[in-house]
Amino acid sequence: MLKEMILKPIGIVHTEYEDEEVASSFHGVEGTIEIFPDYSEGLVGLEGFSHIILLSYLHKVGEENRKILRVRYRRFLRFGFSIEEVPESGVFASDSPVRPNPIALSILKVRGIEGRFIRVSGLDVFDGTPVLDIKPYTPERVVRGYKVPDWYKNFF
Repeated sequence: MLKEMILKPIGIVHTEYEDEEVASSFHGVEGTIEIFPDYSEGLVGLEGFSHIILLSYLHKVGEENRKILRVRYRRFLRFGFSIEEVPESGVFASDSPVRPNPIALSILKVRGIEGRFIRVSGLDVFDGTPVLDIKPYTPERVVRGYKVPDWYKNFF
């Protein structure tokens, strides 16, 4: 059984927004993904895709927060709900950054690619976040007929 993995970042996220602005943004912010020179050839053919999938490592999640397995969807607080009104769920039923392996998945709009820099919007990770991987968002990834639990539907 695999007990440990070592991942090496391929790049880093840059944004001029403070962490609190990113965290409270409903649709994300603009920023740039810098791909390190050793990996820049991996960008060949990415131009022309309107969106990318970004996998990143949430480097600001501390060790104690990796032990938390139940959370409340804090994004519902933006709609005027109190934290007590939001049901508790397991971290694997949420997109909370608090989780055993703080890996983020973001779908971002590509605004432009210049060399090894990808300008994006919809960014929901902080400045300095290490990038683990990038994939193009393609039609076969679109999910139709998806379901969510009733407790989730009640907030929309």
